[in-house]
Amino acid sequence: MLYKTHVAVTYAAALPMLLSTNSLTVGNVIAVGIGSVFPDIDHPGSYIGKRTRGVSDGIRLVFGHRGLAHSIAGAAFFLFVSQFVLAALGMPSIWSEWFLVGYLLHMVEDSFSKTGVAWLQPLYNKRIQFGFKKIYYSTGEWSESLIFLISCGLIVYQILQMYP
Repeated sequence: MLYKTHVAVTYAAALPMLLSTNSLTVGNVIAVGIGSVFPDIDHPGSYIGKRTRGVSDGIRLVFGHRGLAHSIAGAAFFLFVSQFVLAALGMPSIWSEWFLVGYLLHMVEDSFSKTGVAWLQPLYNKRIQFGFKKIYYSTGEWSESLIFLISCGLIVYQILQMYP
């Protein structure tokens, strides 16, 4: 899935969570957005990979794309790192929780791709495809474009519901 689709789908799913927990702040929205693209740090050609070239190249070399960064262990590791960085910078720790929400939603989204995600790496390397190999998208194809458009529509609808 391209970064713009990850961001759109993640926001479409996270906006109701942010609203229902009275957490709709600029910082939390940014944290969700960063989390929505962060698992692709393991791909140097991705949106975030291009911006973190040395780190991205190293992660891909060691773990591969959709490797450890696309697992619960990877999510836990980057949650810990985000908490450490935020504390060191004196920023709100709640941002790391919303970062995690975006990160996990990215993994759910990738689980609907044709190849799925190995959620339990490094303990179990089998990829899980949530659509049972019947419902899936392929990156850059019409199915992803449709997902993007529906997500954008949902975001607009949710915003209109917030501000009638």
